Amino acid sequence: MRKYFIHNGETENGPFDIEQLKTMQIKSETPIWYEGLQNWTTGNNVDELKDIINSNSLPPKFENFAQQNSSLNPPIFSKPSQEKIQNDIPEKKKSLRKVYIISGVACALILFLFLNGNIHPNRYPETNNYNGDNIFGIDSSAVYTENDRINDELTAKNRNYRNNIEKYIGASTNRYSYNELGGISNLDIIVTNNTEYLIDEANVNVNYIKDNGGIYKSEIVTIYNIPAKQDKSVSAPESDRGTSVEAKIQTISSKKLHMCYDNTFAPKAGEIDPYFCKQ
Repeated sequence: MRKYFIHNGETENGPFDIEQLKTMQIKSETPIWYEGLQNWTTGNNVDELKDIINSNSLPPKFENFAQQNSSLNPPIFSKPSQEKIQNDIPEKKKSLRKVYIISGVACALILFLFLNGNIHPNRYPETNNYNGDNIFGIDSSAVYTENDRINDELTAKNRNYRNNIEKYIGASTNRYSYNELGGISNLDIIVTNNTEYLIDEANVNVNYIKDNGGIYKSEIVTIYNIPAKQDKSVSAPESDRGTSVEAKIQTISSKKLHMCYDNTFAPKAGEIDPYFCKQ
């Protein structure tokens, strides 16, 4: 059952059902609202209430019935005023018209900003994260400036990680076993990730060192999915010779950090971000 709210000029009251409204002497000009209306209307515009509206009009003065019907001419038709026609436009149509106008203005503004470079999804290689905030009613230039500042800071921080990655990601070993006559066993390789990003893959070059300092053999050990700010280890092959082990990062890849690092790769002179890559 539909529920109605009424307004007495100072406060709104309700909800009421139609039976309750019958006891309230609703008038044709009483403000009325119910769910589904965009705005308040008046009682005379609600079909369900027309039968209960309290009319203050008085009946016409009684005259002789025959005299009243002595003339068969119909009353003169009065053309409704333009103001009356305008007021009779359904409220819903008026609201839709406003929506269309606002939408058109919004599209034109966005197109203007795009063509003038204020909205550009590829301005920053690492983040396409403009959040689409509603710019109506606020200073749009302030929104873009703040967004640019955040992206600049993020780009600079990630570039610092990539250009100095050996300071943030390193390889080490556990306390393995070795034979004084030669031989390595129970060896684990540990990779430490001090960045704020997941490292998808790290390849570690493991050298087995002989007692005289020479390298007996080398192995590549791969560690996957190293969480941010954590260590991860895997077992390394044993060796029948060697008395010590040297572990060094060779390659690192991270989608989150947009990094493809290779310590055998010599960056070109002047490159500001040689290990940046889109995976």
